Amino acid sequence: MKVRVAVLVVLAATVLAAPARACPLPAAYPGDGAAKDAIAQWMAHGAMAAGLPGELPVMGALVESSLNNLPQADRDAAGYFQTRVAVWNKPPYQDFPQHPELQLQWFIDLATRVRQGDLARGFDPLADETMWGSWIADVLVPAEQYRGRYQLRLAEARMLIGPACPAAAPPGGAQPGAPPSSLDTTAPLAQLTGPREQHPLRRGALRVDVTCPAEACAASATATLRLPGRAQALRFKAKPVLLEPGQTRTLRLALDRAARSAVRRALRARSALKAKLLVTVADAAGNTTTTVRTLQLTG
Repeated sequence: MKVRVAVLVVLAATVLAAPARACPLPAAYPGDGAAKDAIAQWMAHGAMAAGLPGELPVMGALVESSLNNLPQADRDAAGYFQTRVAVWNKPPYQDFPQHPELQLQWFIDLATRVRQGDLARGFDPLADETMWGSWIADVLVPAEQYRGRYQLRLAEARMLIGPACPAAAPPGGAQPGAPPSSLDTTAPLAQLTGPREQHPLRRGALRVDVTCPAEACAASATATLRLPGRAQALRFKAKPVLLEPGQTRTLRLALDRAARSAVRRALRARSALKAKLLVTVADAAGNTTTTVRTLQLTG
């Protein structure tokens, strides 16, 4: 049993670190009823053919639809990426809810456009995989508090694309697309440490230490701070980090100049403020755990 656990831990660390493999990927859409690995591989083929990471559309679709071609139903959104029908159901994406190929092309076109904008500002998101979730969020434009969800699906996307290349099952073996018998469905354990009373005006950031004691994980954090007399809450986020089993790393949620000024004004009126901190960790199988912590902010 100890050997098996060790192998799973090494596998988790490898999946978190390795890019999608360039195995033979299908160019033709496998159908709405196909297994998730086949759909992920089809998406990866299209993305890589356009010069994008194969994981990119898969990460987005895992969050938005769990890799299902969802019908419009009673919402103004449809498909793998929950694309707005009222906005995008016109040339060149006319009838995209019924044509997944157009859905993928829509994602590729917008992701390419976002990258071109970043390149014009001197940054290439292709070069930093820890920012791919933000790249996807710039394409799919979710509510601000949900932007961090995409990065957490990188490991799962790689598992679907890489190890599960299309192949016939061996005689007597599992059918193509069938989940492995050792499928990990257990949420990872996360431990948070660090002071609950913090001084963001001195440090310029909120901080929390995160440990995944049993397995490799990816960790991200967001914080919400509501100030008296201010209608819109302040929100901060940390750059996602990867952790080896038992490793502790610090997530730093920086305050920009405007946020520091707002906090300074609020602390003049009261001695302390409270911020709600959410830390999410994901393991190599895509299981997630979110932990909430309340921080007291003082000057």
